[in-house]
Formats: sequence, C-alpha cells, structure tokens
Amino acid sequence: MKLSTVKTQLVACGYRPDWLRHDYRFRDDQTVKPLVGFAQLPFDARSSCIAVLESEGDPRREVEQCRATGAPLVFVCTDNSLLWWTQGVGKAQFKESISEDRVEEFFKDRKDDFSPNAIYRAKTWGRFRSEFQLSFVDAGLMPLVEEEVGTSLERLIERNVTTTKSRLGWDAISEQQGHWLLKSVFWLVSAKILRDKEVPNFEQLDLLDVDAVFAALAGHYGTPAIPISSKAKHNAIALVAQDIARFSNLAMTTTEALAYVYENTLISKATRAELGTHSTPAYLVDYIVGHLSDWIQEIPEENRSVFEPACGHAAFLVSAMRLLTELLPENKATPGRRRQYLRKRIHGLDKDAFALELARLALTLTDLPNPDGWDLEAEDMFLTDDIETQAKSSTIVLANPPFENFSETELQHYAARGAPPTVHNKAVEMLRRTLANMQPGSVFGFVMPQSMLHGRFARDVRKSMLEDFELREISLFADNVFSFADVESAVLIGRRTARAKASSSKVLFQRVREWEMDRFRSAYESSNPKHVPQTRFVEDNEWDMRVPDLEEVWSHLAENVAIAKLATMGKGLEYKGKFLEKGSETISIEPFGQSVQGFAKFSPPDVALHSLPTMYFMSLDEQVIRRPQTGTTTCTPQLLVNYAPVSRGPWRLKALLDEKGHPVTSRFITVRSEKLSLQAVWAILNSPIANAFAFSYLGKRDNIVGVMRKIPMPSTSDFAAVHAAVDRYFDAARSDESAKITQQLLAEVDAAVLRQYNLPIDLEYQLLSLFDGWDRLGVPFKQSVLLPKSLAGKVRFSDFVRYEKDWRKTNRRRGHLIDKKIDETITKDERMELEGLQAYAEYYLDRETPLPMGELEKAENLLLASAANKGDER
Repeated sequence: MKLSTVKTQLVACGYRPDWLRHDYRFRDDQTVKPLVGFAQLPFDARSSCIAVLESEGDPRREVEQCRATGAPLVFVCTDNSLLWWTQGVGKAQFKESISEDRVEEFFKDRKDDFSPNAIYRAKTWGRFRSEFQLSFVDAGLMPLVEEEVGTSLERLIERNVTTTKSRLGWDAISEQQGHWLLKSVFWLVSAKILRDKEVPNFEQLDLLDVDAVFAALAGHYGTPAIPISSKAKHNAIALVAQDIARFSNLAMTTTEALAYVYENTLISKATRAELGTHSTPAYLVDYIVGHLSDWIQEIPEENRSVFEPACGHAAFLVSAMRLLTELLPENKATPGRRRQYLRKRIHGLDKDAFALELARLALTLTDLPNPDGWDLEAEDMFLTDDIETQAKSSTIVLANPPFENFSETELQHYAARGAPPTVHNKAVEMLRRTLANMQPGSVFGFVMPQSMLHGRFARDVRKSMLEDFELREISLFADNVFSFADVESAVLIGRRTARAKASSSKVLFQRVREWEMDRFRSAYESSNPKHVPQTRFVEDNEWDMRVPDLEEVWSHLAENVAIAKLATMGKGLEYKGKFLEKGSETISIEPFGQSVQGFAKFSPPDVALHSLPTMYFMSLDEQVIRRPQTGTTTCTPQLLVNYAPVSRGPWRLKALLDEKGHPVTSRFITVRSEKLSLQAVWAILNSPIANAFAFSYLGKRDNIVGVMRKIPMPSTSDFAAVHAAVDRYFDAARSDESAKITQQLLAEVDAAVLRQYNLPIDLEYQLLSLFDGWDRLGVPFKQSVLLPKSLAGKVRFSDFVRYEKDWRKTNRRRGHLIDKKIDETITKDERMELEGLQAYAEYYLDRETPLPMGELEKAENLLLASAANKGDER
C-alpha cells in the first residue's frame, strides 16, 4: 500500500495538505521517514496527531522510532494492508490490520475521531475534560515525550558548560563567569531550536558562526549580544557550537521541554534562593488553564487579556496563548491576523532578566512564524503598581509567585522606597494586591503555599476571596510538586462575580498525596475529590479553607469517645538546655551520679513496634529539668509514642510498650491508662485509624499532644479479642517467626481493631486506601497495601484477613454458598457473603496464577507478521 493513499484519507479527515509533512526529520538517527500530520502551528510534539510510514519489515520497531514525534496514532503501510498502532506511556500497541480495499471505509467511519482538532484536544484537554477524551489517545504520552526531550537538552547544556569551564581553566568561577557561561551555551541551543523549526531569519543560520548566531539572537531578544572578550573564550564557545550543531534535530521541541531545562539547568542556586524561583511544571500549568477554559470562553473575544506576575519562563502565558488562539474563529487564527491580537493581550513581569529571555523564546516558538514583540517587563513587582494596574485591566490572571516570607533586609528595602508590604509572605502579598483590583468576570488560577489556606497572616485575603469571588477549586499537593522546593502547595481557581452567586457555589476540594503524583501527572486523577459548599469556609472558623482528609470517616466517628477520656497523654521531660549550669550532666550512654535508665531519643529510626528504643542514663535532678511534664514518672507501665513523625507518609506513629515504666524526654509522648489494657491501646495507636487521624489533622507537623488526645476510640468496652491478638503478635515477633506469619498476625490485630470501629465498608476502604504505596514501619515484613484495590467495597478488611489465612477453608465456604444459590436456598446475607468470596477468589487466582505475558507477546508478534504478510482482518 502506498503512503499517498493514506494521505488522501487524512486530508478527507480535515488535515491541511501543507500541515502533512513528508519525510519528517525529528531525530538524526531515525531510519523511518514518516508522514506526520499536525493540528496547528508550531509543529511539535504537542500539535502532532498522526504519523504514517512505509514498513521495511519490523513494524513494532519502526512505530517505536516515531515516539519522539508525540503522535498518538501511527499507521504502517505494508504490501497489501495498513496496520493501525497507538503510542502511549508504555509499549506501542497494535490495534488493527486494515486490508487495502477497506482503507477508505475505515477512515470515513472514523473521520470525526481522527480529525486534527479531535486528536489535539484529546492530547491536551482530554486529561481533565472527559468530553474530549478518545479511547485510542493516551494523554500521558505528550508530557512524557516533553520530559524526555528536556532531559536530553539538560544533558547537552550541562556537558558543554562543564567542558567549556575546563577548557578555560576555570576551577572556582565567579557568579559573573557562571552567568556568561550558562547564557552563552543556552543561546547556542536556542539558535539550533529556532533553525531546526525554520523560524524566519534563522532557517539558514550557520550555527558554527558564533558571532552571527549571537547577533541574530540579540536582535530577536532586543538585548545586546553576549560579549566574547577574549580569543580563548571565542575558541571555547566555537567548540560548543560544533557539539550543539551535531545534536539531534530539535524541530519537535515544545516550550514545555524548554521549561524542564530552565528548572533543572538554567536557574542558579543563588537565583533560586534570592527570587524564590520554583518553576511551575507543565502538567500543572495545563491543568489550571484547562480548568479555566470554559470560563475564559465566556469572556468576549476582545476582552480576553492575560497577566502573569513573576512569570519566569512564561509557562502560564504560553498555555493561555494557545487557548486564546484556539478560541479564535478560523479566519482570525491565521499567523498574520493573530499576531497583534496576542501581543496586545499577553503581559508578564519578572525580576529575572534571563528568565524573560527564555519567556520570549517560548512565546515566539508557540506563535510561529511571527516574530517577537511581547510585553514582558523586567522589574520588581513589589516596587511598582504594575500588579494593581494589570490586574485591573486583565481578565485572566495566572501566577505561581515566590512562596518565601520577606526577609528583614527586604522589608527595610521596600519601606525605604515607599512600598512596605502589608503581608509578610510574598505570595500572599501578591495575591492581596491582585484580588483587590480584579474586575467582575475576571478569572484567576494561582499556585500558593498551603499556609495561605489557614494561616492567620492571610485571614483578610481569604475573607476577600470567599466573599467576592466564586471559587471553583482548591487542590492541595504534597511537597514533591516542585523539583527544587520542599513546600506543600495549593492550587486555587476562581473568578470575581456577584457576592450572592459566590456564596452559593460548590468548590472542588481534593488532596493529591505524594504517592498519587504520578497518576495525577498522567491522568489528573486523585483518590478522593469532593464538592463542598463555599459557605462552609466561614468567619467562625477564621475563614479556614481546608477540608480534613477522610472527613466522612471522622464525621462517622464524631460521637465516639476520644482517647483522652480513657487514657492520659503527655510529653516527656524537657531539660534546661543552654541554660544549664556549667558541668551539669543530663543524658549519657554511661551511668553518672544519680542517673537512672530511660529513653532520651526515638532511636534507632527503625525501632520495631514490638521492641523499645536505645536505653540511656538520664538525670532526674530538678535542678537540670526545665519542665518535668509526664517524663519523670518511673515504674508505671506506659506506651511511648514518637513526638516527631517517623515518616512523611500516613504511617507516622509508633507506639511502643514500656511495661516497666521509664523516664523519657520530650521526644516521646507517654500514654497511660487505668481503664484499658496497654495492649489494646497499643493496637489502636498503631492501627490505620490512629495513624490516619494524625496524618489528616497534623500533616507534616509533629504529633501535637492536644490533637493526639482527640483520636476517636471504638464504641465498646470489650477489648479482649484485641488484647489476645496483640499477645500473639508479640510472641511471634519476639521469637523471630517468619515474615509471612508475623504479617498475618499483625493483620489480625488490625482486623480486631477495625471490627470494633465497625465502619461502613466504603468508609473502611477509604481509610485503608490512604496507606496504599507506603511501607509499614517498625515491622519485620514488607507491606505497602492493606486491602487490594480490586476488593474495594466488596470485602471487609477483617474478612480479607480471614480469607488470606486459609484459602482451602475459604474456597469450601464459597462452594457451599454457590450450591445454595443454585438450589435457590441462599439468604440475603449469604448472597452478600458470596459476592465478597467471589471477588476474593478472583483476586487470589489472579495473584497465584498470573497470565504468561511473555507468551502472549510472542503470540501477538506472530499475529502481526501474519497480518502484514496476508492483509487479513483482525
């Protein structure tokens, strides 16, 4: 089959003939020469939709070569058939073989789904808008390709910076030398990208002529050319130019790939520290702009205007510009007509002039073939009234500002210039000034530190937002969103509107945990999104904009007695520290004076739940103790709970049984009870319930005693089964029993505890799923899932533990109930039990007898060979 036959069908599907590029070059080592169909300019991994190639005998290898194009659909022409493949995050997937006489009918039936607009929207908007999703488009492919390109560019830049530094004999370089070196290499990479994309004034550029390259880029950026002040520098940079000129074709590079380079390579530590730079990842930019797209569409075409303060490399401006272009009527979206429209409506400012160079490049590459001309200002946003002016005139405000607080030096600096900040946090100060000036109908998407949602310093800003704006979304993220910033963040999406409407709106509230980030990046999914009325964030609660994790679980347990009613909790003793008299001893590994044995540190870090920490000798002399609290008591049996979290995840508590009762420092919380056995309390504090409660209400903070005292207890007074289960676990763990047995026994402890709480089955799974992906700590086995996802809502945890203990017995019971179902003698309760048993049986058999994937792959390859040779329909 000829490639031209498929091209004819693609034109019929809506592809412009001049956007179907023959023999497309996207990497230098490619052996295939595909026809690539694009949805729009610029031609890159975002706008690519379909690749078509002629096979030379190995379809899978040829298709996987096309991965760098970012095209989700690949068609392979063989002698008498057309093979349809899809590309995604994993291996390429063979879909169908179409005989030559069916090709026209095949494309006609799929004309709408295969159109460039449909595939482009499925790639870009389909991740968060279900109406644009297509079953054969893996929305995770595009960001993955962008990251791969960004990584290769990162290595290219780092390699040349390192070798050039060596050639120049610079061992320890000054900040000025480092800036010159990094900027020179980046300019050469920029020139190659512009040339490979055939940008006017760059398509014929000789990359080896460094002077010509720097002059062309200076004209493009509107800045002076980079000075090359010595022959040694010129020779070194010339060698860099040679290496970059030899690098793979960069025609498919997206601005998002450049953003990856900016974040990982181009920002110096000094700049990151000084400006609080944390580049917004592309997936988060797409998410925010995508969730604003319908509101932006409601804004009249002539009124759409975008402002990004602290814009950095202009990630939000680029994404918003794409959307503004997409919303234009076709006759207005041509390069000539959209040029001035966009340049009047895209506004950014940043203190970092180098970041603005990248911003100009990114905006220009996104608006090919039009030249520069963007409104990007290099200034300190806290020294001028540009935030107020732009917020007043713009209808779309997008920002990821610095999260840091103003330093004392900065506060003095701004005060001396007549611009003292009202709020001590930079992000909230920017937000305050922006919200106060936004006009009705204007929309915003902000990335903020989570402290803004509840901190007293942001109370008035929250009040303004909740009273004068309609909030669409509050999304909380773990501290691994940004590559170089260890801070928990929140995304806020909303618009200014009439107060009455704002108060009645529903807000999407979701938490994306650390272990969920991969799923969120690829599919924008979180485990437990919920819609809550905006009116819940009220003045009585200090306008706090948080919703507790597992809120339904805690609401269900709200009437349960708190642990403080059944046990006493308190922190251990605190020594006087730096106020100690000279020569005073407090803690030692060796005996001293009147010292007694106790626990000073929660160590070793991997201390097991069935053991105790390292013993120290401690002084209980009143002269050296600042606060005795509950730490000086001896000979009273107690539980010892860590004060600092033992992990970043939900398994954050370790309750250890101290039967003899030793003194402890404030690194411990003591738990004592005259009403309950310590074994029962040990089981509860080490259970998913207590760990989830602490994680939900304390986040990254220490295990504050006041919060820990509120842990809900079961509504029962009979803990005999729990106590007995703990004894069995301790006996096994202390006798070095096998991992399998100890895991089963601790599961029986958890099951006994959860039976006492008797949560509805859906809430029980909600609770248990919080721990998915997190290794349990302090146990002699590896466990990262409590209840398999396939059993969610079908099997209770206590039943799962029972089934796991004895498959034969479980299966006999299943068979008995199946017989009763056939005989029509099964009761309603037995029918529910059978449903759970059937679900468990499927899980068990899948686990114990998995499909032979290697054999299936071999069979697939045989089918492909047969289809290619015979043109058979599959």
